[in-house]
Amino acid sequence: MPVLETITQRHAFRALSAEPIADEVLTEITQAGCLAPSCYNNQPWRIIVARGERLTALKTSLAEGNAWAQVAPAIIAMAVRACDDCRLEDGRDYAFYDAGLCAMNMILQATALGLVAHPIAGYSPAKAKKALGIPKDYVLINLIILGRRGESNSLTDWQRAAESGQRERRPVDTTVAFEAWPAAWQT
Repeated sequence: MPVLETITQRHAFRALSAEPIADEVLTEITQAGCLAPSCYNNQPWRIIVARGERLTALKTSLAEGNAWAQVAPAIIAMAVRACDDCRLEDGRDYAFYDAGLCAMNMILQATALGLVAHPIAGYSPAKAKKALGIPKDYVLINLIILGRRGESNSLTDWQRAAESGQRERRPVDTTVAFEAWPAAWQT
């Protein structure tokens, strides 16, 4: 069976439209996130959908390289606390893993609905947490920029090229092995 079409269609586009996204659609996306698996079903993620004044405040936290996201009609913020999920030996704090699963569910749901869902790490966590009222003991793990595809006029040259270029991924044999760690990865 081939890879699911929604997965192959997913792309972190930057050229967005400011067209609003209906509350029902935002609810569908967040519900998809909440259906993600988690360690002992702890569901440690906390999801905030920013729109209106909170969205405007949140956008002041974005790094210069994410200026393209200023036009986004909604941004999803995801916060977790390691203590709210399984904490296992060797530093395996599952809250972060589980939040990633939740994020991917939301990204795939948005893609299936014809939207762009672009996760970013380029923002000031302190400013973003303040804008959204997130307590200090939570880690604001990522923001997911949401919107419909738009015009690329405001993008930089390299961003415009990335919008229309072929998606590049590492060859599978550089990241996947069967049975044991390959000698080629010993560098």
